[in-house]
Amino acid sequence: MTDEITSKPLRKKKPQRTKKDQYQSPDGIRRPPRTEHQINEAFAIVFRGQAADLVLSYLKSVTTNQVKAPGTSPDEITYHEGARWLMGVIDTRKLHGEEKKP
Repeated sequence: MTDEITSKPLRKKKPQRTKKDQYQSPDGIRRPPRTEHQINEAFAIVFRGQAADLVLSYLKSVTTNQVKAPGTSPDEITYHEGARWLMGVIDTRKLHGEEKKP
């Protein structure tokens, strides 16, 4: 195929990754599905068994299952919400790894 104006051969462009080619991960970063699958699988392996259940239960008790009292400083609430977010990422990745999602 040639450029109609210059009659020079057109170079084929490398196919660019589209958003469809990437998976929206629980942490909000787009990565290729293969990379996401590897990360999720690692979480499923690490957080498997009784010891892992105990660790996850403890982490939930100090993050997602805690309620802050009125009058808590905005900095403390922000810190606590970050911990809750991270616990959600761990839970979601573990679940996706068990379900063999990307």
